[in-house]
Amino acid sequence: MDNPRELYHEEIKKLQDFRSRLESHSIYKEQLDEFSDDYEELVAQAKVITRVSDRLQKKLDSANLQIRSQNEEIKDKNVKLTETIDELAKAKVGRKAATIMLVVALVLFVLEQIIVQPYIEKNFAGLFYLDYILLVGIFFLVKFFESKLEGYFVDSQKRKIIEEQEKQGTLQFAESQKK
Repeated sequence: MDNPRELYHEEIKKLQDFRSRLESHSIYKEQLDEFSDDYEELVAQAKVITRVSDRLQKKLDSANLQIRSQNEEIKDKNVKLTETIDELAKAKVGRKAATIMLVVALVLFVLEQIIVQPYIEKNFAGLFYLDYILLVGIFFLVKFFESKLEGYFVDSQKRKIIEEQEKQGTLQFAESQKK
């Protein structure tokens, strides 16, 4: 306890001195008054420290509450950002997939009219509905491939956007570290 780095080391030393005098029965009224004054000063210091500590704790609690609130707000914004990225990617690639599949559908329709329809008319003259069934089949086949193509484009667009965001985030982090 004689460590000079210890908090209140002087007060502890005075207490030890007072106790040793108390044990030896060599205490005088002036020493009791001095000890009482020291104790009163120590209590006053403890009150001040407690008030300061309470104020700091309130500030810390307020800051923690604000951080939690901001974290929730960031989470909400991240969810909205993810939804927006998904919608943007779908809109962008939806048009691209539709255009590609429109060209494919047009080519399939032309091929069906030029190659398949004459073959059906020549070999299956009594089944004139076969041509329409084939056209409906081509329609559903094109629609199926359009949705698959759109899904592929959406996934690749998401990866691209996320990679760009990660690069920007890394750059922003590096710039903030330089400051």
